[in-house]
Amino acid sequence: MRLLDGFAPAATAIGTPPDVPDLSDDARAAVKGFASATAVAPGESVDFHIDVAEPREIVVEIYRVGAYGEHRTALLGSSEPVAVAPQPAPVTDPETGMVTCLWEPAWRLNVPADWKSGAYLAVLRAKGGADGADGADGAGGTDSATGANYVPFVVRNLRRRTSWLVVVPFACYQAYNMYPFDNARGKNLYYGFDENGEQSSKLRASSVSFRRPYELTGMPREAERVHDFVVWAERQGYDMEYAASADLNEGRVDPLNYKGLIFPGHDEYWSAGMRKTLVKALDSGVSTVFLQANNVYWHVRYEGSTITCFKSRQDPVKTRRPGQTVMWRDLRLPEQELLGAQYVSLVKGDAPLVVANTDHWFWQAAGVSAGDTFPGLVGGEADSVQDKFQKADSTEFTILARSAYTDGADGTREQQTVLHRKPSGAWVFDAGTFFWPMALGREGFVDARIEAATAALLARIAAGDGLGSRSARRRAAMAAALKREASPSAVSAKAKPVVKRVGRKVKHTLKRSS
Repeated sequence: MRLLDGFAPAATAIGTPPDVPDLSDDARAAVKGFASATAVAPGESVDFHIDVAEPREIVVEIYRVGAYGEHRTALLGSSEPVAVAPQPAPVTDPETGMVTCLWEPAWRLNVPADWKSGAYLAVLRAKGGADGADGADGAGGTDSATGANYVPFVVRNLRRRTSWLVVVPFACYQAYNMYPFDNARGKNLYYGFDENGEQSSKLRASSVSFRRPYELTGMPREAERVHDFVVWAERQGYDMEYAASADLNEGRVDPLNYKGLIFPGHDEYWSAGMRKTLVKALDSGVSTVFLQANNVYWHVRYEGSTITCFKSRQDPVKTRRPGQTVMWRDLRLPEQELLGAQYVSLVKGDAPLVVANTDHWFWQAAGVSAGDTFPGLVGGEADSVQDKFQKADSTEFTILARSAYTDGADGTREQQTVLHRKPSGAWVFDAGTFFWPMALGREGFVDARIEAATAALLARIAAGDGLGSRSARRRAAMAAALKREASPSAVSAKAKPVVKRVGRKVKHTLKRSS
């Protein structure tokens, strides 16, 4: 297959929504594909591996997510027509259940040097089947309504210093990806299909691969709420850079280049490398903002283009630190130690978010009073402070919301939104609900009070409240790492090697900068 790279940019970015119809299952898709990387820099290239139900031409349209008038995306240009033939069927590893697509690349995008960092969507659009029409005739083949599919990726410039780094949760996207969603072969870290086409947790995969498309339309589950935040933030004019989960894992992100890291998505799956970057940020006085719930929950291993999470002690890798791929809290490293609160349960339906501590500066900008509520804001999953786990080391700790809700077992629980400050000066915000970004950027769901409170938080962080020079922040990070290493109550024996490595790295950085 000849790899093509012709790209015709639009004269100006055209605000328009991509037309990608829903699919009932992946077996009916006229076209599917995936990118060779989750994130790429301007001036670099990314390959698109494309499969079709029958030989046909494909055009790849490139969109950027952002504030473009009334639209959430802009069309930046499209490829020349690419002739694509059907690719081999997905391969399933019998040991791990991992589904991999060994497809040849069909088209290469050379990312223009002037493209802005951001969340991008490629749309693979089928231009014609063997009969010359868009899609097949529907007689036992594909339907013309299924002739397009998304491929998400990020354009990033990690060398540029700015106020904000937005981290797109591709690790979590892939954990939920059940491609091929065909009631037979698809698997993710939760389920596989049984012989009756039903989803079974007993048949889930222990590893998932980025070398496959995302299920159905190709838009990852939960991605729209990430886009809700991105669109809102760009309308506010925030200066932001972007990264993917793998950038945190591989150490490509230097947190000291930013005043704050923003995690706008449900970001449940974290490797030791990702967590190490987060710890470095917090120890350095760099604030973090988590806009959904159930973050930093599962420990995973990145292994090339795959993610492994056994979710049990059956993980055969027992010697690698910080430990097996189970919950971080089972490794005696609970997520609330970093975030202030942690996952409690699913939310049945939705519930109002009930404000607390309304005299706090966070709520003053929103103009709320005691007893005020935000209807329907608690949904999806919920966080709260859990007394039996190690709590966050903080100089200030405020619970901003206490909201009763019904869990999946019809029990009554309490959701909490929390804000605390680390000894380094870093602020850490945990929204504790999936629906916070929707209140920022989802039409019909936007709440001006949530917008005002979120803007007040970001303004305080961007103003550099508590931040010193880069050298001061490096010294603070080293002091925090050494303090944790010397304190047996702060971390478990299993975690100490991780902390020691962080401390050694900070010391090395200090020596190089002195």
